[in-house]
Amino acid sequence: MAEAGDRQQASGPDNEAGPASIRQRLINDAAIEARIHQVAYDRFEDAAAAYIGVNRTAMRCMDVLDQAGQLTPGEIAVQTGLTSGAVTAMLDRLERLGLVQRQPDPSDRRRVLVQLTGKARQLASEIYGPLADEMTEFERYSDAELRLIADFQRLATATLRRHAERVERQASQAGRLRLPASGTNRP
Repeated sequence: MAEAGDRQQASGPDNEAGPASIRQRLINDAAIEARIHQVAYDRFEDAAAAYIGVNRTAMRCMDVLDQAGQLTPGEIAVQTGLTSGAVTAMLDRLERLGLVQRQPDPSDRRRVLVQLTGKARQLASEIYGPLADEMTEFERYSDAELRLIADFQRLATATLRRHAERVERQASQAGRLRLPASGTNRP
């Protein structure tokens, strides 16, 4: 992990030896700002999870469902990286809380589709509505800048996913893999 002083040092005037070092400093500054953003995002999501009364893994599941509309438990497992057993247990808890509902798939009654309930959407509106209202702050960016920011986020996300898979493989090979749903952090 980078130390807080690394941020100041990376952008200090002593590091400006030439174009290559300036470029590296800009890359490092962008990466550090992304990490700082992640910490703020984590804090916000922790607060949101506490407000709803679930853990972060359940929040991730609910976010995946919000984006997709409906998914099978197997699709939830793939998108969240959880085992099918962990997804089943989590869905049982979310269903008891009235946050998700399972329904037979109309095209294949052997399959079950999961979706958020009105209660979950209402709670999400209470939490995320004021945040969405502040998105007007981003009006100051041009269309080209917004495309650039979105491209940066896509590249950062793809990079993190690849490295998460790498670390998961390493942990699994070392016998250290601990999935979030298997711990004591349960709703």
